[in-house]
Amino acid sequence: MEALAANGTTNIQTSVTGVTASKRRFIDDRRDQPFDKRLRFSVRQTESAYRYRDIVVRKQDGFTHILLSTKSSENNSLNPEVMKEVQSALNTAAADDSKLVLFSAVGSIFCCGLDFIYFIRRLTDDRKKESTKMAEAIRNFVNTFIQFKKPIIVAVNGPAIGLGASILPLCDVVWANEKAWFQTPYTTFGQSPDGCSSLTFPRIMGLASFLLCSGSGHKAQELCDQVPHTGFFSVSSMLVLEESKALVRNIMKVDLEQANEKECEVLKKIWGSAQGMDSMLKYLQRKIDEF
Repeated sequence: MEALAANGTTNIQTSVTGVTASKRRFIDDRRDQPFDKRLRFSVRQTESAYRYRDIVVRKQDGFTHILLSTKSSENNSLNPEVMKEVQSALNTAAADDSKLVLFSAVGSIFCCGLDFIYFIRRLTDDRKKESTKMAEAIRNFVNTFIQFKKPIIVAVNGPAIGLGASILPLCDVVWANEKAWFQTPYTTFGQSPDGCSSLTFPRIMGLASFLLCSGSGHKAQELCDQVPHTGFFSVSSMLVLEESKALVRNIMKVDLEQANEKECEVLKKIWGSAQGMDSMLKYLQRKIDEF
């Protein structure tokens, strides 16, 4: 049990309130900075087939375009609501005539990973119960990518952090512009790997996987120097890409699902502890102080 302060609040509740208020001031201070609101409005207005709150889904000729455009979180970060919508869109694309999925984001940020403010607010109520629910949400989200049979092409237009970066190896082609950079600051905020990165990073980059796990950010070109890549491909190669994915994924599927299961079990244990909560609070406060 957390010690109660004189006003009846716990230390964690006070910390959450402080971090939330600081984040609100941080968001307010940045409202005057350039942001492509017209693009967000335009994309939502032209959406025709599907309507969601935190993503935009556009059915194009031969493919489905899924864009992160979150309203329930800042900077396209992931909470259970956002993840469920992405899962729903992927399940629809898996069942319709789409030959592939294009996954991108609206605005200047691709994905800032997990929405820790959302998580911390709920962990203060019932740490064990909520940590289990959150780990389950991540497990289902990642398994959807593992089990998706059609090619997923990702266009990274800006920062990809935490889970926003670790899911990329589960996709088939990743495009990144000059503004993209990648960071998985697990050691920084006291969290274990997610998105099967404990398995995929070493397989892709070998010993160079420490570049991401160290917590420092890296630009797309830096990672291209460490990861073999094929350059360009044509639309005519889509069938080959899908068949190749089926061969590789059939071999790796069990390993990926087991890695996902183990990662979520460790996350549940960390989030269920007072130390895990404290690490997340300190990380959030540091990020706010940086701005």
